Amino acid sequence: MSEIFAIHQTSPTPTVEVRPTPKPRRVAFRRNGVATILALALISVAGNLGTAAFAAEPAPFGPELAANGGFENGTAGWRTNDRAVQELRSVPDGHEGMAVELLTSAPGGVVLNDVENTVLRTTPNVTYAVSAWVKAAGTALSGQLRVRESSSSGVLTHATTFAADTQTWQHVTLDMTTSTTGAKLDLNVLGWDAPSTGGLLVDDVSMKEVPAVRSGDHPAPPVVGSPAPGSCTTSQIGIPSCGVLVGAAVGGNSDPAAFERSIGGTLQIRRTYWGGKNVDKAVATAKADIAQGRLPWISFKLPYSWSEMAAGKGDAWALDLTQKLAQLNGPVWVAFHHEPEGDGNTADWVQMQRRLAPIVHNNSNNVAFTMILTGWHEFHGAPQYSMDNMWPGDGLVDLVGIDPYNWYGTVKNGKTNNNMDNFATAFYPQMRAFASKHHTSWGVAETGYTDAAAHLDPSWLVRSYADMERFGGVAFTYFNTSLNSNGASWPITGDEKLNQFRDILKIAKNGK
Repeated sequence: MSEIFAIHQTSPTPTVEVRPTPKPRRVAFRRNGVATILALALISVAGNLGTAAFAAEPAPFGPELAANGGFENGTAGWRTNDRAVQELRSVPDGHEGMAVELLTSAPGGVVLNDVENTVLRTTPNVTYAVSAWVKAAGTALSGQLRVRESSSSGVLTHATTFAADTQTWQHVTLDMTTSTTGAKLDLNVLGWDAPSTGGLLVDDVSMKEVPAVRSGDHPAPPVVGSPAPGSCTTSQIGIPSCGVLVGAAVGGNSDPAAFERSIGGTLQIRRTYWGGKNVDKAVATAKADIAQGRLPWISFKLPYSWSEMAAGKGDAWALDLTQKLAQLNGPVWVAFHHEPEGDGNTADWVQMQRRLAPIVHNNSNNVAFTMILTGWHEFHGAPQYSMDNMWPGDGLVDLVGIDPYNWYGTVKNGKTNNNMDNFATAFYPQMRAFASKHHTSWGVAETGYTDAAAHLDPSWLVRSYADMERFGGVAFTYFNTSLNSNGASWPITGDEKLNQFRDILKIAKNGK
């Protein structure tokens, strides 16, 4: 989408060499890969030791900590966060027996909160299994099962997101591990964007301590492909272990301060776009963003063609860029020629990525190597742009970004698009499967929706954000500019969009 810079491409296939000067690089957390690698290692060890080590049944969980979690005693032990507009009432026909229903007299969020903190004093490195059954009342909505670990040093949020419908009860689970001494654990179930005619049904809320080991003093093998339980952390290259960072591109690399004032908070990610001759300016902007608490996600068009870069002509340029970014006091995400579809020979682009990734990895500890595709071409377009064809190889890419948009209300060749795009079916499951298979992280590097889409479906942005967390993405970045928009109304100008973006930024930072 954001083709701000152009460069001529040539197509001869180069001979690629790997840069031979490795620099020690700290291991970076890969969201989907760590648990898989650990599980395979443990399975291998178990195979060598025989099956006896893991044959014992798990020790029973600790006692139930959630007070009246089945709501057989009505709403005792539970409250809402805003009694002025939220109502909590006991209802029959729950998942099992009675349940509670959260209602609101004004459209907005609803919160089921424990009256007394479920755990009053924590010990570090204790794992709890948390769960609840949820169902939408009136209309489908998204929400979150959350535990807030609150201490004098601040609040750490552990959470998992759900999308509830009106037909079936959904079991939502969360494994969390404490990180502080003497903290309180506040147990909540949230519903986002509940209408005044509907709400959220909740039943069988549970929280139990998980035994640290199985019988025989052997650790329980993790589930292959699942994230390791525990608190949300961030790797040295800025990849979060859970949760979704919210960001935006603002204007033509414009100062985002005014936009941040309008949304009441600092962007977690800032997207900017640069030409090959703008290294120093890009680095200076990244430095300023880090100082303001933003993670820079920067895209470069290149000083030479893809084939020339792949052959090594741009090695000195890439090394200079990486070494300058390595001096910054925080993580940086960098991509080289994002959205390459239709811009040149695909094989040259892939070879170029293979050439540059080792340069970035070997000469920095804080820079993530990312690649950014449209997403539509890879999953719904020509076979030449399939993810497998665009992939440079495992171990090279720290994060894959896609740029899907909601095209509802746009006009092409005189026809108005009346399809409301659903990323939870068109992109997210496919990205989760690909990222898990190739041990990398993924996110949305650009997205946008029109004013018409925002008016018809005012919860689309929050729902798309919540769906991304459900499918394991780590970044959700909005294209808040009219540049290269081809007449589409992507910018966040009206209250409908502004309130939605403000909500997802608040959720990302505070879990509510």
